[in-house]
Amino acid sequence: MPSSARYGSLPFDEQITFFRNKLNVPTESWSDLWRHGHNSGFSVAGAMKDDLLNDFRRAVDAAIADGKSLTWFKKEFNNIVAKYGWEHTGKASWRAKVIFDTNMRQSYNAGRYEQLQQFEYWRYAHGDSRYPRELHLKWHGILLPKSDPWWQTHFAQNGWGCKCRIYGVSQSEFERKGLTTTAAPNDGLRDWTDNKTGEIHQVPKGIDPGFDYIPKRSTNLAKQQALAKQKAPVYQAPQRHIPSAFSTVKGVNIDGLNQVLTQLMETPSAPQLQQLVNFVQSTNRKTLFIKSAEMAGGKRSAAISAEVGHYLGFNAREALGRYTLRKNPKPEGFTSIDFDHVVVQVTTQHKLSRVDIDKVRSGIVNIIKQGAIEAGPYPINNKQLWWAFSEATGDFTDDASRLVTWIHEMGHQVHYKLGLPSPPTQQFLTHYGNPASSEKEWFAEHFTAYVLARTELQQVWPDVVHWFDELLPKNGWGK
Repeated sequence: MPSSARYGSLPFDEQITFFRNKLNVPTESWSDLWRHGHNSGFSVAGAMKDDLLNDFRRAVDAAIADGKSLTWFKKEFNNIVAKYGWEHTGKASWRAKVIFDTNMRQSYNAGRYEQLQQFEYWRYAHGDSRYPRELHLKWHGILLPKSDPWWQTHFAQNGWGCKCRIYGVSQSEFERKGLTTTAAPNDGLRDWTDNKTGEIHQVPKGIDPGFDYIPKRSTNLAKQQALAKQKAPVYQAPQRHIPSAFSTVKGVNIDGLNQVLTQLMETPSAPQLQQLVNFVQSTNRKTLFIKSAEMAGGKRSAAISAEVGHYLGFNAREALGRYTLRKNPKPEGFTSIDFDHVVVQVTTQHKLSRVDIDKVRSGIVNIIKQGAIEAGPYPINNKQLWWAFSEATGDFTDDASRLVTWIHEMGHQVHYKLGLPSPPTQQFLTHYGNPASSEKEWFAEHFTAYVLARTELQQVWPDVVHWFDELLPKNGWGK
């Protein structure tokens, strides 16, 4: 899977970090926070109330970190405006698009600036805007050393709606292709007057006022400290072990998933859970939490196809085949060797906030111990076992089962990544993990037990635990 970041899809760590390092700065006008001030200050012009600004920040953070679309953000914008009765300038659709595009592109470019430090040369590329700026077209193909002063004022984005990009060129590529640097353009300056303050600023021609700066992590703290006098605490995005997830229900989403994983990190499950987290992060595996009707392939499925496609990086039609199934009833979760994501079925009643981690782990331990002596509740083929580890708290459709099912499905992805190794034994602790029925399900089931209760699994199956220990990478998964 490509590792390069794409604006409008799943972001990269530097992009998320840039946005989350900002302070909230209430402003009356977009020019109140000038040039470099936007590097460490988040503002929505005219949004002076702290709670209002926090809600906008929460929405922008979700858009950046979860790869949400403009359509989703417009809905959130309208909900926030209605909640506070905020009177804004311009039409709602236009205003939402400006906020979305500017924050997405500038955070993207800030992350790119950090990544581009490894390259000796940078190349300017025009971004194919509908109404291209003449000078931006002229700058297309400019190739300069990264240290050239021109980049200090011309690093993209260079105006409202500007889609220009900067690409890196290594020294080896520069020499191999016989490239030569171009001359740094000198297009002059123009005066721009801030109508609110009467101040006159000199701005490079071809660049919108306020965009003649590199969107990096430098600060303009003096002006921010004078403006940032909040009464409400600044919105703090929750720690994310898992970078993203798409969900159609409020109770099971990326924040809820990360909250329960954070709790698990405080238990003996932490080392194995961290291995799984490293796998998801390094291989960019994604998650869909969707309802049964949305898996069916009908109107409910079609209604979310564009959003899912945006998240997964496909068009709407291509996306449909990656979360729909014809068979009934729909499974609690599924994935495929051809996917880079997992699908977990959820309902509007599910809430990850109700998951009791201690009960989950004790339930897993109980299923392990009863499976080892064949003392489970369900007799099938002369074996008394539990059906699956997703029943850890008594019901394979309850809140906790969503977490366990997610680990199970990610276990499949781990199995695929490892090349589908066969089980080291024909024994099994749950009926669903019977290798005679499916070696893939054996792996996913017992991987779940390994992640959540390795110590207890080792007590009954030391050879299997040793097999997992040796099989799973110690120093990263690669891409």
